[in-house]
Amino acid sequence: MAKPRELNLSDWNAMVNAFHGESDRGAAVLAAGFVEHILGSYLRAIAVVPIAADELFSSTGPLSSFSQRITVAYAFGFINKQYYDDLTCIRRIRNHFAHHPLETTFTTKEVSDLAQKLSTIGYDFGAKTPAEQNRNAYLFACGMLAVGADKKIQERKKSAANPTEAKLKKAQLGDAANNGPS
Repeated sequence: MAKPRELNLSDWNAMVNAFHGESDRGAAVLAAGFVEHILGSYLRAIAVVPIAADELFSSTGPLSSFSQRITVAYAFGFINKQYYDDLTCIRRIRNHFAHHPLETTFTTKEVSDLAQKLSTIGYDFGAKTPAEQNRNAYLFACGMLAVGADKKIQERKKSAANPTEAKLKKAQLGDAANNGPS
């Protein structure tokens, strides 16, 4: 299977235009897919060994799913609790749409309850209906997460270009400084 085209923040506007032309289901899947991809790009960017990262993110690798990426990012401190909670809600909303294909909208109780948990739900989007408010909060949460991840990817690229500026001084297992318990 061919590797998907690498997305970055410059693709966000095209995704937003497509989002607005989609049904609730299409919009939810599209925006979550974008964020899932950007989260994967972020985790790949901080990987030290690219070949190992390729294995982790392969279609059968341990980081092939959105859920696994979210959990690993949070467990290792790469995202904060708010990002973790928002990403979890986005994933659960996307999954609800995917597994309830006929009857789900942004006003369906399960989806609406999750949308109400997003950190962006309180923003004034000028929405005229609860469906618009939930849909806009969802899109805005996806956007904030994508921007945050992209910013970290760009910082990582900059530090990789200037290795003397950002040397990580972490002992690895097997280093002379970390031979285990004495």
